[in-house]
Amino acid sequence: MSNMCSNLEVASGNIYYCDDYSWKYYVFRDRLDAGLLQALFTRQVIGVFDGYVLGLAAGGVPVAYAMAVELRLPLDVIVVKKITYPWTTEAGFGAVTVDGIIVYDKDAAKSIGYSDSDVLARGSNVRRYAIERTLKFRGNLSYDFLRGSNALLVDDGIATGYTMIAAIRMLRNNGVKTVIVSTPTASIDGALIVAKEADKVIVLNLRSGPFYAVADAYREWHDVSDDEVLNYLRLYRERVRLI
Repeated sequence: MSNMCSNLEVASGNIYYCDDYSWKYYVFRDRLDAGLLQALFTRQVIGVFDGYVLGLAAGGVPVAYAMAVELRLPLDVIVVKKITYPWTTEAGFGAVTVDGIIVYDKDAAKSIGYSDSDVLARGSNVRRYAIERTLKFRGNLSYDFLRGSNALLVDDGIATGYTMIAAIRMLRNNGVKTVIVSTPTASIDGALIVAKEADKVIVLNLRSGPFYAVADAYREWHDVSDDEVLNYLRLYRERVRLI
């Protein structure tokens, strides 16, 4: 089968991107379309992969679902919650995992008057939410099955990168051998900081600029609800039973 990307580029040693798709806006129809294309590109970069596809809830789950189906790999979900600025529920300067790992931008925290203890307190509150959603999606908090395995860590995009870094550290703490981040779109700055923690970063649509937004890679964009996440997980289980 011919490669889907004719201009595969490598940056900073371990960031793989496709020049055909990069530096452009609205290159994907929706998250499922992006997931299929990202699966094909991931296969081009690393060949056959033996491991798990782990989608970040919520927006990463449709992408991860499409990738897991195409690559014929097991699918699971990870909840990482942003630590947001006081005036918004969208923009974050850090993130926390279900097992309490906190990653944040200290300069950004200081700029809004937060001390380290303030951030840790906010992170503790946010963690409770991450635990509740993990139990809702998975029924348990254990990722022991990942020990010694490989992981494709998937989101619908990387903006600042803190959410992805927190997830990578969570996987490392659970004994994952190799963590490959695979995402349809990313900012250059976000990809660079994630690449310091991941074994590889694979991204079709790499973009620069001061006003990067994940949504700008997609022609159809909406916030993914918890019900959608549960539906994709159910669809995947049903598909596996039919194989």
